[in-house]
Amino acid sequence: MKYLVANWKMNSVDLDLWEKKFLKVIDSEKDFPKSHEVKLIVCLNLYDYQLFSKKIQSSKNQIFQNIILYAQDVSRYEEGAHTGQISSHYLKNIGLEGSIVGHSELRENGDTENIVFQKGLKLKEQGLSNIFCIGEDLATLESSEKKSFLLNQLEAFCKKDVEPNLLAYEPIWAIGTGIEADSENIKSSVSIINDFLEQKKINTSILYGGSVSVENIHEIISIPGIEGCLVGNSSLDGEQFAIIASKITG
Repeated sequence: MKYLVANWKMNSVDLDLWEKKFLKVIDSEKDFPKSHEVKLIVCLNLYDYQLFSKKIQSSKNQIFQNIILYAQDVSRYEEGAHTGQISSHYLKNIGLEGSIVGHSELRENGDTENIVFQKGLKLKEQGLSNIFCIGEDLATLESSEKKSFLLNQLEAFCKKDVEPNLLAYEPIWAIGTGIEADSENIKSSVSIINDFLEQKKINTSILYGGSVSVENIHEIISIPGIEGCLVGNSSLDGEQFAIIASKITG
């Protein structure tokens, strides 16, 4: 099983056009991966949820019908005076199946390792899944401290029965920059992560995120240990996302 996750971030997406362009690719690709070969997840803006959910439910296309919807973030609190935040309880009530936690853009805005863990815990308490993001910045990479940095992020999250349902490695310096991480850097990071997961007896899939595109998907997915991708900019276009999905099984 491969995984392809769209993170629409705070972008406006024409849902009718996205669906139309996505389905056009599926209809033109005779060997488009089946639903048991690739799991498609869209982390959308919550104001798009109702309309996009209805599109999925009413679609006559099996692949489109099987798109899973996640949030992009969740509160570490259950309820209370936390303006602008969304609880895991609310996400479950409206029908979302999980959320991203630990994305670098949220870490940069104040999410500490403990806050990321608390968000993961809240999702688990509601029976929801997480996509746990980790990754180093350029200064950490250049100072040869990547291993200790990644291990610290992993150790801080994987405790008290909380663990990643999907784990996305996103080198911060490659997110939305157009700068692609080279294969050797990705391989070394996957090795660090896999060693940790094996030691802790955690069974999860590792995804790669960071300027994933139609042009580089083959190279990325061919790296041993990578079982999917978390896609930002390229996921805003239904055609581009579908083309990436068509290539992700190799």
